[in-house]
Amino acid sequence: MKISAKTALFIFVVLLAIFSGGCAHTWSPKEVPPIDTASVAPYKMPLSVDLINNQPDTTPQLFAASGGHSHYANYNEWTDFFIKTYTAELTRRGAAVSAESPNKMKVKLSNFQFFQGFAKVRANIKVTLNTDDGWTKAYEETDTSGWSLGRAFGSVIYHTIEKLLQDPEVINKMKMSAAASHEGAEGK
Repeated sequence: MKISAKTALFIFVVLLAIFSGGCAHTWSPKEVPPIDTASVAPYKMPLSVDLINNQPDTTPQLFAASGGHSHYANYNEWTDFFIKTYTAELTRRGAAVSAESPNKMKVKLSNFQFFQGFAKVRANIKVTLNTDDGWTKAYEETDTSGWSLGRAFGSVIYHTIEKLLQDPEVINKMKMSAAASHEGAEGK
């Protein structure tokens, strides 16, 4: 069977497109286990905060490519997930998280990276917190997992939130003023 030059060129172009394009994966957050209150105890002072998604970018961003696979993340979606998880942990420790709080804290996740190692994967993220008074705190975090990329990102989020729950600077930004604390006590 003889293949024409035109057919051979067509087959070559199709195979080139398949092998160079590879597979694209867009990763979405799943779940993070709760942080034990034995490791990070409830707060002894009244705290409140309004956590605001400060990541406007909803376009999936490429954070890794290897072996014909491209990996993408929607940073806005991941920031929402981070805020939801962080809110649950703050609430479990007695902090009030609501839009009514005078303590507005903007949260932004970015700079995802993924590295494949032997029998484990490493994930990196950047978490930036800031307030309208000019305060900014950035965490460039990394973690590994022997399981999967999703597990590595879940682990890095878990450990970042664990650090935030104990960070004196972050806690100080959530302190309620004496007047607000007194009004909250009267309303109960």
